[in-house]
Amino acid sequence: MSSSDRTGTAGHAAAPPPYEVAESPELGRHWVAVRDIAAGEVLLEERPLVVGPKAGSPPVCLTCYAPDSGYRCSACGWPVCGPRCQAAPVHRDAECPLIGGHYDGRRSAAFCFVTPLRCMLLLHQPDGRRATEFRSLQSHLDDRLDTPLYRAYAINVAAFVLDRLGLRSAGYAHDHRSALEAAAVLDTNAFEVRRPGGRKFRAVYARASLMAHCCTPNTKHVFVGDAADGQPTIRVVATVPIARGCSVTATYTQTLWCTRDRRRHLSAAKCFECTCARCTDPEELGTHMGSAACGGQCPSGRATAAGRWLCATCGRPAADPEAVQAVRAVGVLSKTRDCAGFEQFLERVRGGTMPPLHDNHHVAVGVKYALAQLYDDRISDLTAKQLGNNTEICEQLLRLADVLEPGITRFRGLLLYYLVRGLKQLKRMKHRRNYDEMIKNYAREAVVILKTEPDLVHLVEQLQ
Repeated sequence: MSSSDRTGTAGHAAAPPPYEVAESPELGRHWVAVRDIAAGEVLLEERPLVVGPKAGSPPVCLTCYAPDSGYRCSACGWPVCGPRCQAAPVHRDAECPLIGGHYDGRRSAAFCFVTPLRCMLLLHQPDGRRATEFRSLQSHLDDRLDTPLYRAYAINVAAFVLDRLGLRSAGYAHDHRSALEAAAVLDTNAFEVRRPGGRKFRAVYARASLMAHCCTPNTKHVFVGDAADGQPTIRVVATVPIARGCSVTATYTQTLWCTRDRRRHLSAAKCFECTCARCTDPEELGTHMGSAACGGQCPSGRATAAGRWLCATCGRPAADPEAVQAVRAVGVLSKTRDCAGFEQFLERVRGGTMPPLHDNHHVAVGVKYALAQLYDDRISDLTAKQLGNNTEICEQLLRLADVLEPGITRFRGLLLYYLVRGLKQLKRMKHRRNYDEMIKNYAREAVVILKTEPDLVHLVEQLQ
């Protein structure tokens, strides 16, 4: 249901949404605030138009998307968790009558057709409103047709659904292009949903899909409802105050990526070139997430792609971050979950023995965030030095969050949680009361944020 469909208590209609859908040549259809919006305000709760496994999904239950347990649907032979999932309408009334005898869990593309098929079937259901809403969403199909992915979809989605599953002969008004159109609508509009138990799938929402993208968004979204029914409600929450007349924005990418990587992703996956304030600033709003440090004699010098990787202070060439990515050690450290390795990496960055990185370069930021998480996992075993390091890292990342993900954001909430946990442990170790006020202030803010994250709300009790 959209926010305009929600009802209040005692049968009273809910207030109209605090935004309207506008249209412009630059943004297309997008949300604009019709009044001042407060941080923390819920802007939308909406049920999905269609839900299904990701294109490259491993074997999962076709109803709740839990990892394959070995149970098979008695009607079609595909993975489900049990009788309840087998009987769920999302599977029983959709693909189940069509896919019997076609399951091969060894194929890497075994699940890639399922969600596009559900979209195609949606267009023939009696509920014309949902079909109309789905048809209204952008696909950018013409921009995608000649890509390797869509050449593969032509075989693994269009030909498979129309001919192998018999959708064409069954009388459905679909052709090769309409099958690819369904896949393209998904790729343009679907949200990735992560739920407890390692469940990852995708869902399309009619109104939430209309929010414009920004690399410093002013909203976040969370998913609520019964994880087992595979039909999560999306909840859109304002993370900062939004003034009347301003665009209400979401991010279609990762805010901790540098501009080069965000733009590549948006161009390939969403078919547009981002021109937000962060993307058009070579220094990324002063954060230098994509900057290299000078390799010469000016420690404060910085170089960016816009400056052809020449130091803005002394003019000497600095390392191109593309070359810096050759620091494959970060990938190895992520697999080993080695605190000492991450600590040494950061020391080498600070000491200049690594290819020069700015302290806020996205590789260094990724290492810091990973180390904060590792510290939290091992909080009882950390030394005083490591606890101090945890405080420094969390405070550095919080300053970054102030620019890139301000307000009531998940990133900020987790950083505050890690910071409070470390300070409490440091206080126990050093018996210092001067930590009390810091702990109190950080914990208060963390609790406000964590209460807006359904899968993190259980952490609140550890801060009280």
